[in-house]
Amino acid sequence: MKRKLSKKYLLILLFPFGYLLNILSRRSSVLTEQYYSSAIYRGISWFIGNLFGWIPFSVAEILLPVLAVIVLWALIKWGIRLVRNRKERWIVLGNGILNILLAISLVYFSFTALWGLNYNRQSLGSILDMDVQDSTVEELVMMTEELLESTNALREKVDEDEQGVMVPFGGVKDSFKRAREGYLATAEFIPGFDAVYGRPKPLLFSSVIAYTNIWGIYIPFTAEPNVNMKVPTPMLGSTMMHELAHQLGFAREDEANYISFLTCSLHPDADFQYSGHLSALNYSLNAVYGQNAETYKDLYSRLSEGVKRDYDENSKYHEKYDGPVREAFSKSNDAYLKANNQADGERSYGRMIDLLLAQYRHVQQWEDQTR
Repeated sequence: MKRKLSKKYLLILLFPFGYLLNILSRRSSVLTEQYYSSAIYRGISWFIGNLFGWIPFSVAEILLPVLAVIVLWALIKWGIRLVRNRKERWIVLGNGILNILLAISLVYFSFTALWGLNYNRQSLGSILDMDVQDSTVEELVMMTEELLESTNALREKVDEDEQGVMVPFGGVKDSFKRAREGYLATAEFIPGFDAVYGRPKPLLFSSVIAYTNIWGIYIPFTAEPNVNMKVPTPMLGSTMMHELAHQLGFAREDEANYISFLTCSLHPDADFQYSGHLSALNYSLNAVYGQNAETYKDLYSRLSEGVKRDYDENSKYHEKYDGPVREAFSKSNDAYLKANNQADGERSYGRMIDLLLAQYRHVQQWEDQTR
């Protein structure tokens, strides 16, 4: 019995091994891209994605409370043994600590091997050969104006509910079925973008999750892109596409946001196109506000009434679910992102602007050459 236990505890070494693997991966994004993200991860994603993707509900969401109960029961049993076995209390305490370290090691290594190394891959700008650079305020404003005009135009093509808020074609459930079409369309221009499996999954406990500031969450252990169903309907499509970007292997939040915009823009349906533009415009307007509040006010006044109603709906959502729980989870998420090679933490979501500007710059250069 002792021999079996000693062999089991050797798996604790997976934690330092996983940490070393992560450090080495960070030092060479080119090798990480070539051998992990573009090769090994593709196989992992294909296998796990097809294994769980056909199930209509989130397997991870069901397993999580089950695992929580198992962990709680194990801790209770450990506590009872500590109280009853006074003579062997230190042995029981030591074994319990080793079991906790073993569980942490297995989870950390599995996360790193199944998906986490994607944080260290080459930047999306490098992969797509985009000219990502510092931009002027003038460039930012010009791009925002163009984005504003296209968002206003797309708003005329979508449906809305009794309150005048945009809703997906065919209802929310139908939009989950159509999300992957945006990636299939994008794959015609960018090879590999069709490597998403299954569909985004609605979270059953969205009413609770909404208080955590989580709009969506990707679970690497089941390869499931999960979406908070309380997210305002105008933002639902872009949220789905963001989580699918994580399944595709793009872990950084700014890149997932940009991929969401790109795949929404190329989606055959106007409701996804609008949702992607609305989300991108929101980030762009916030960036303008940070530079010049008066210019922001001028741009905001040029939004159509429909777009303003959709942004108001977004504001109502944040007001409704704001509170200490959200603040605590926001700080936790910020720490998690910083620990995974995103120095800006939660602010990294807004860094998609750099990628949007690179695309804008490329389009402008192409138009100048074809005139």
